[in-house]
Amino acid sequence: MAEWLAYVIQMTMWGGSIDLLMTEHSWVVVATKFFAVCFLFYISLKLWFSAKDHLPGTSVGITVPDLFVATLTNPKGLFFVSFVAPAGTFLSLNSYLPFMMLFTTIIFPVGLVWIAIGAFCGRKLHSIVSGRFLSRAISLVIGLFASGMLFNIASQVVIA
Repeated sequence: MAEWLAYVIQMTMWGGSIDLLMTEHSWVVVATKFFAVCFLFYISLKLWFSAKDHLPGTSVGITVPDLFVATLTNPKGLFFVSFVAPAGTFLSLNSYLPFMMLFTTIIFPVGLVWIAIGAFCGRKLHSIVSGRFLSRAISLVIGLFASGMLFNIASQVVIA
């Protein structure tokens, strides 16, 4: 619930700002997408080079307030707003509410599946899916995702 609330706050702020700015300054959308892609590449490289093997039996817990702040300050909401939401979504309640309801119906099941997969891997595949291997695999996925988004931005700029 804390993560969902942080996403809603973040997406509303990003979406409202971008939609208002893009009416006068169309380059804002491209710039925010480029910022988001740069942040993803940064996270990917940071994760790759900081990968360490975790000691068996150790776990790191996170509190609800920590999760809320972490979600509020990461740019994933910017990705949803820039790459998923249609332009103008955040300018009227007639488009904002259906988008947020759709987001809500998607984020809760995805979160539950993600938690279940993590719990399963932690119990059954701990030695395979831990430490350096997992961190580097996630780093590669993030890097590939960022590359795809960079291609999306480049194709929009070249076509425009």
